[in-house]
Amino acid sequence: EPATSPGFDRIVVLCDVGLMNRLWGPIVIEPARGNTITIRDLLDGIHTFFQMPLSRAEVDHTSSLGRDNYSLLVEAYKRRTTDQRVGAGTGLRDWEWRQGLRRVDCLGDRRWWWGVWVTYNSNGTWQLNLGLVN
Repeated sequence: EPATSPGFDRIVVLCDVGLMNRLWGPIVIEPARGNTITIRDLLDGIHTFFQMPLSRAEVDHTSSLGRDNYSLLVEAYKRRTTDQRVGAGTGLRDWEWRQGLRRVDCLGDRRWWWGVWVTYNSNGTWQLNLGLVN
């Protein structure tokens, strides 16, 4: 199912992740197959964006932004990788633990999908905005 009507071959998604926006930039979605972005492409692209491992520079940058930021990042990582509902008995939790910090860990308690909405820009372009809530 196309994500938009008419269909597009590139969608820019903005998500307010504070100062990390400077490092990461927007989420750019392109079709996995064909010429038109599907709903699956959109959801997969957002998921992939937040599953990217954090580089040392990103961890250092996050830590430099506030006294408690590193401990909050590690707390989110531990919560994500030790959740009893994640792959119980499959080894998935151990695999997740070994993968280290990811972008999703920077979201803190704002990690639940709220929705997306369109913003029309003065230059004739538009973008999707991703809303997250706690």
